[in-house]
Amino acid sequence: MINSIPLENKPIEVLNITSINPLISKCDIKVCYVSDEPNRNRSIITKEMGKKLAASLPGSPIVGHYNRDEQDFEEHNRILEFVNGKLTLSEDTKPYGFCDINAPVWF
Repeated sequence: MINSIPLENKPIEVLNITSINPLISKCDIKVCYVSDEPNRNRSIITKEMGKKLAASLPGSPIVGHYNRDEQDFEEHNRILEFVNGKLTLSEDTKPYGFCDINAPVWF
Protein backbone atom coordinates (compact mmCIF):
# COMPACT_ATOMS: atom_id res chain seq x y z
CA MET A 1 0.00 0.00 0.00
CA ILE A 2 1.34 3.48 -0.87
CA ASN A 3 0.19 6.55 1.02
CA SER A 4 1.50 10.02 0.19
CA ILE A 5 1.53 12.79 2.78
CA PRO A 6 1.77 16.27 1.20
CA LEU A 7 4.58 18.50 2.48
CA GLU A 8 5.49 21.80 0.81
CA ASN A 9 4.38 20.63 -2.64
CA LYS A 10 6.45 17.41 -2.36
CA PRO A 11 5.01 14.15 -1.04
CA ILE A 12 6.55 12.07 1.69
CA GLU A 13 5.86 8.53 0.62
CA VAL A 14 4.97 5.93 3.22
CA LEU A 15 5.11 2.49 1.62
CA ASN A 16 4.35 -1.09 2.63
CA ILE A 17 2.58 -0.35 5.92
CA THR A 18 2.30 -3.46 8.10
CA SER A 19 0.66 -3.36 11.53
CA ILE A 20 2.68 -5.20 14.18
CA ASN A 21 0.20 -4.42 16.98
CA PRO A 22 -2.25 -1.53 17.69
CA LEU A 23 0.64 0.75 18.74
CA ILE A 24 3.40 -0.23 16.31
CA SER A 25 3.53 -0.35 12.53
CA LYS A 26 6.39 -1.15 10.19
CA CYS A 27 6.77 0.72 6.89
CA ASP A 28 9.20 1.99 4.29
CA ILE A 29 9.68 5.74 3.92
CA LYS A 30 11.68 8.04 1.71
CA VAL A 31 14.08 9.98 3.93
CA CYS A 32 15.78 12.32 1.47
CA TYR A 33 15.78 13.53 -2.10
CA VAL A 34 18.77 12.36 -4.13
CA SER A 35 19.57 14.70 -7.00
CA ASP A 36 22.27 16.91 -8.47
CA GLU A 37 19.81 19.82 -8.06
CA PRO A 38 18.97 21.59 -4.75
CA ASN A 39 16.06 20.12 -2.77
CA ARG A 40 13.43 22.13 -0.86
CA ASN A 41 15.89 23.15 1.90
CA ARG A 42 18.47 24.08 -0.77
CA SER A 43 20.84 21.23 0.07
CA ILE A 44 22.17 18.87 -2.57
CA ILE A 45 22.42 15.15 -1.84
CA THR A 46 24.08 13.36 -4.73
CA LYS A 47 23.76 9.60 -5.17
CA GLU A 48 27.36 9.20 -3.95
CA MET A 49 26.59 11.19 -0.77
CA GLY A 50 23.28 9.33 -0.37
CA LYS A 51 25.17 6.03 -0.27
CA LYS A 52 27.43 7.39 2.50
CA LEU A 53 24.43 8.67 4.47
CA ALA A 54 22.59 5.35 4.04
CA ALA A 55 25.40 3.55 5.85
CA SER A 56 24.52 5.51 9.01
CA LEU A 57 20.76 4.81 8.91
CA PRO A 58 20.45 1.35 10.52
CA GLY A 59 19.28 1.76 14.12
CA SER A 60 18.94 5.56 13.83
CA PRO A 61 15.99 7.13 15.66
CA ILE A 62 13.19 8.85 13.75
CA VAL A 63 12.32 12.07 15.58
CA GLY A 64 10.14 15.07 14.92
CA HIS A 65 7.84 17.71 16.33
CA TYR A 66 4.04 17.39 16.13
CA ASN A 67 2.27 20.75 15.90
CA ARG A 68 -1.08 20.23 17.67
CA ASP A 69 -2.55 23.48 16.28
CA GLU A 70 -1.76 22.51 12.68
CA GLN A 71 -2.27 18.76 13.33
CA ASP A 72 0.87 18.10 11.31
CA PHE A 73 4.46 16.95 11.75
CA GLU A 74 7.11 19.63 11.41
CA GLU A 75 10.86 19.66 11.13
CA HIS A 76 13.20 19.27 14.10
CA ASN A 77 12.29 22.18 16.39
CA ARG A 78 14.13 23.79 19.27
CA ILE A 79 12.95 25.98 22.13
CA LEU A 80 14.89 29.13 23.01
CA GLU A 81 13.98 30.59 26.43
CA PHE A 82 15.35 32.38 29.49
CA VAL A 83 15.76 30.16 32.57
CA ASN A 84 17.11 31.71 35.77
CA GLY A 85 18.39 34.70 33.80
CA LYS A 86 20.25 32.57 31.26
CA LEU A 87 19.41 31.84 27.66
CA THR A 88 18.82 28.09 27.12
CA LEU A 89 18.25 25.99 24.04
CA SER A 90 16.39 22.69 24.28
CA GLU A 91 15.07 20.15 21.80
CA ASP A 92 11.34 20.03 21.08
CA THR A 93 11.33 16.74 19.21
CA LYS A 94 10.02 13.34 20.26
CA PRO A 95 11.08 9.90 19.05
CA TYR A 96 8.50 8.18 16.84
CA GLY A 97 10.44 5.16 15.70
CA PHE A 98 13.75 3.92 14.38
CA CYS A 99 15.32 2.64 11.19
CA ASP A 100 15.41 -1.14 11.11
CA ILE A 101 18.90 -2.61 11.33
CA ASN A 102 18.22 -4.57 8.10
CA ALA A 103 16.27 -1.87 6.25
CA PRO A 104 16.87 -1.93 2.50
CA VAL A 105 18.18 1.24 0.87
CA TRP A 106 17.10 2.29 -2.60
CA PHE A 107 17.43 5.36 -4.84
